[in-house]
Amino acid sequence: MDAPDPLTVNWPSFLFAFLVDSLLVWVPVASVFFLAPGHQLPLAAGTVLAAVAANWTLYAHGTTLGTYLGGFRIRTRDGQAPGRTYGLILSLFTFASVPAIAVLIAITFAPGNNNATGLFGSPASYPLFGERTRRRRFLQAADDCWERLT
Repeated sequence: MDAPDPLTVNWPSFLFAFLVDSLLVWVPVASVFFLAPGHQLPLAAGTVLAAVAANWTLYAHGTTLGTYLGGFRIRTRDGQAPGRTYGLILSLFTFASVPAIAVLIAITFAPGNNNATGLFGSPASYPLFGERTRRRRFLQAADDCWERLT
């Protein structure tokens, strides 16, 4: 008997987690510019590096604050934690959040990508997926709306 596939998360939940993790990088950096006017650049650079390093470690294990609030954890297709390489890529995406979303859209609509369905393509084409760990009441409406659109 085959084990049932784990419940995967929809894009609204992933984008919410991505936004929360991006805010964890950029809110402290922005506050440094207002709270420490004499030492802005060194403190901001140190804050960015510390936040990216923390996100790298958390993404490598598959659980960040954003994914916890979104009610899922990130796994590979084998069911393992993403590891250091995917963790670095995901943490750099949170560092450059707006260009990262543009890259995801460009990959989806690239010439020759015949299996793209919906806005970001088929979830089966990605090497990572979000496995639901608990119910997310405040994101359920967004997920339901996404299901109706796709």
